[in-house]
Amino acid sequence: MSAPEEPDDLDVAAFTPRDPRDAMSLQTAWLRSFLAVADKGGFGAATLALHLSQSRVSAHIAALEHALGVTLFDRKARPICTTAAGELFRGHAMTALLELQRGIEAVRSTLDNVVAQVTVGSYPSVSSTYLPAVLQQLHDEHPGVTVELHEGTAATLEEMVANGTVDLAFRPLLPKMRETTLCHRTIWHEDIVVVMREHDPLAGRDRVSIADLLDRPLIGNPAGTEEEGGGFDLRNTLGEAAGRASIAYLTDQPATLVALVRAAFGIGVINRLALQTTSIEGLTIRTIDSPSAHRDVALFWMRRRADSACVKAFLDAQARAPLPPGVLPI
Repeated sequence: MSAPEEPDDLDVAAFTPRDPRDAMSLQTAWLRSFLAVADKGGFGAATLALHLSQSRVSAHIAALEHALGVTLFDRKARPICTTAAGELFRGHAMTALLELQRGIEAVRSTLDNVVAQVTVGSYPSVSSTYLPAVLQQLHDEHPGVTVELHEGTAATLEEMVANGTVDLAFRPLLPKMRETTLCHRTIWHEDIVVVMREHDPLAGRDRVSIADLLDRPLIGNPAGTEEEGGGFDLRNTLGEAAGRASIAYLTDQPATLVALVRAAFGIGVINRLALQTTSIEGLTIRTIDSPSAHRDVALFWMRRRADSACVKAFLDAQARAPLPPGVLPI
């Protein structure tokens, strides 16, 4: 039996590159790096958004410019900007990636037995106290789904889910997301507490007041400037008095915060769940007398990814997974 002929309306040769600079020779990673630099106005900002090294992003742009035979960016401008050729190519690159993503999502949404990879963003306390239960539930229900994990802070997790680096991300509701095209499911409510050495004068009290906190050097999380959300829970708990606080250190890691408290650099202000990720021997935890000493934790995903089979599988697994101790379900 002879092999079936290709349909008359399908010109396979049209998709075969005749020139090394044709579209089929371009890599999607190059396009992503190009769009990130164009959108962020610089290579440094693009590296943060893509979670790649600056040398890698520069290499992507150089390879793309070589393939196209044009210069895409005016590197002498500050901030860096696209050339006329770069601006012309920008729309086509964005359309190409969007269409490719739509095709991927369309294929994934037709899977009866989900065999795919889902990429999840998280932060330390969720990763160590809750995510394993979700992953176990996912594995039991959909053994064909694999998971890639990226960790970050509230600010970087928002960036990851917004630019497609991750499919879903666990993140506190506050500070508020700037991206308006996200869906979310609020999962639990937890307290923001203080942690101090057990012989600290404040350890004899049942609750610690805002005035007590203003008298002491404070250690909070995450790291970063106030504009980046650094020390958000600490500042939010203090409310209008935050400007008078003495913030000694900010860190992304609960274990580091606890170590600094143990070494008498100050008292810590942190979400209660985070303290389950490290030893607090010799330390005392107290509630804070403040109406804003709490946080709500949610799971976020892009609206356009809501029909993806692997996203649906992860959402179902999360809904069935037991919550970590010490939090209140919502």
